[in-house]
Formats: sequence, C-alpha cells, structure tokens
Amino acid sequence: MVSLSKLPELAHDRTSGGRRSLVEAVTDLFASAQPEQVDHVSLLFGDIVLKVIGQLEEEARMALSVRIAANPNTPRELAMHLAQDEISVAQSILESSPVLTTPDLVEIATSGSMDHLGAIADRRPLDAEVTSVIVDRGSTSVLARVAANGEARFTVDTFDRLVEKARAHPQIQEALIGRSDIPEEGARRLVSFLSDELRERLKEMGGDGTLVAVLAERAAQEVQAQVRDLGSAKNKADMLIRDVKARRRPVDDAVNQFTKGDRPVDLALLLAELSELPHESVARVVFNPEDTVLNILCRANGVSDTAYKNIVMMRTKRLKLTSKDLNDAFARYAKVQRGEATRALSVIKDRTRKAS
Repeated sequence: MVSLSKLPELAHDRTSGGRRSLVEAVTDLFASAQPEQVDHVSLLFGDIVLKVIGQLEEEARMALSVRIAANPNTPRELAMHLAQDEISVAQSILESSPVLTTPDLVEIATSGSMDHLGAIADRRPLDAEVTSVIVDRGSTSVLARVAANGEARFTVDTFDRLVEKARAHPQIQEALIGRSDIPEEGARRLVSFLSDELRERLKEMGGDGTLVAVLAERAAQEVQAQVRDLGSAKNKADMLIRDVKARRRPVDDAVNQFTKGDRPVDLALLLAELSELPHESVARVVFNPEDTVLNILCRANGVSDTAYKNIVMMRTKRLKLTSKDLNDAFARYAKVQRGEATRALSVIKDRTRKAS
C-alpha cells in the first residue's frame, strides 16, 4: 500500500497509467483508513479523484465504482459523479451506495437513461418519491423490475399508475402478483385483467395478501354469476320450447338459437319434448355419427333444410366431419319426406314405450 508521502510523486505522472495508479493508491488508503482517519482521508480521496477522474478510462472508473459503492464514507460528490457516468460505471453506485439520498436518486431518475432507471429500480430499499419518477418514465422492463423489488415503496397513486401500465404488459403483471402491499382498489383492477395462467400462479402462491383475497372474492362472484346465467339460460330455453310446442314460435327459431349458441343439450331437450321421447335417448342421438334417427326426429317435427344445416355444423365441431361428410349429411336430410319421418317416429315411440 502506498503511503501518503508517496502521493505527490504519483501525482506528477500525468499519463493514463499514472492517473490510474494514483486513483488506485488513494482508493487503497481510503478503504483501509482507521476510524480516527476516515474524515481526513475521505476528503483527500474525494478531492484527488474528482480532479483526475475525467482522465480515467471507463474500465478504471468502473473498478473504482465497484470498490467504493457500499462504503458509507464515500464522498457524496464523487458518488453522484459516478452515478451519472456510463451505466457500466454507475451500476454499482446506483444499486448500493448508501450515501446517495432520496433527492439524489430522484434527480438521476428524472434525467437518466433507462439503464440508469433500471439500476435504481433494483435498489433496496427504495423510497416512494423515487418509485413515482420511475413509474412515470420507465420502460416495460424497468417497471417490471421496480414492481419485483420487495423493498420498493409506492404511494397509492403510484400503485394505480403502475397497475394501469401493467394492463397491456404481462411482464409487469407477473412482477406485481408477488407483492403483498398492493392497495385493495389497485388489486381489484389488476385481478380483472390477469391471464388465467397468472391467476393460477397467484392461487399456488397462497398467502393472505390483498391480491389473494381479491382473487378469491372474484372467483366466488364469477361462480355466482355463472349459476345465475345458467339458470337464466335454462329458463329462457324452457320458455322457447314451450312456445314451439304451443305453436307460438316456429321450430326453426329454437333450432337456430340452440345451434348457433352451441347448446346441444337444449337442442336435444327440444327434440325430445316435440317427439315425446325420453331426453336421455334423444341426447345420445344428437351426437351419434349415424344420423338416421336424428333426420327422422328433425323432419317429423318440421325442421327446415336450412335450420338442419345449422345442426350439422354444430355436430361438425364434435365429430370432426369433412366437407364431404357435410354435403352428404345435407343430401340425406333433403331426401327425407315429412310423412315418412312421421310414420318412422311413431314406430320409434312405440318401441320406446314397450321397452320401458
């Protein structure tokens, strides 16, 4: 280690290598200073380095930054200088220097590059005044980093803005689901647009955070809504079937509504009610690849060729029919006569009654 008496000699060497040696020497002195020497050595260290730092190559500045980043006695002016340097130099200082104050970080975050914002976003802890600037200026990746920082603090307003920016960016959403401090209103908004994958991951994470509670509440509400919708749909289907049986509505209205809504159970119930056959038997017919009985039920009950095509299209999704299969099905139905179908239905009903 170089002594203080050797520093004037090093200072006379104005080459790039000489400047680097000088900085390394005073950094060694600074890093090893005894408690009673710290104040004096720190002032000397800062004064010398700030005078020559503009002559140091990037690699030398980066090495200096790494060495002094965590030192609480680093001169603040030097720390600020390094923190606003190229990101390769600034990274260590921005992430861990204890001498940078909240106003310092706000200043750098306000004008720094996205790389500088990213380094600040990883800092622990991080005050709400700083995160506010980051959320205003940050790119998607920077916002994801600050959202993933468990020691970053946010005001309610900043959380609201961060959640809104997360709406279109799954990367930020993924970071946010790991937080336990999201305000309730922000949590409700976030949960409303989370993907199914992220919702499942949130469930697996468990815990008792606001997000988990809101997700559980929303899931219960969705189940209740589905039950209401199912009940409402069933009531509407029953009313439509009754209207068709009473001849207040044409059968095609019901067929078209059930097939276009992909509701095979309701279609089977319609044909069963009109044909006076057990619902379970007709339900099997609707998706039986062999369509002879289906053709009979539909023609006997007055289903038109056009409405029947919708039935075939619905069946196609399950049976994976080809274009030729579709055309053949249309042709078979077109050949079925109403009178023949009515007589065949009577035979089917007789057999059903005898079997029961």
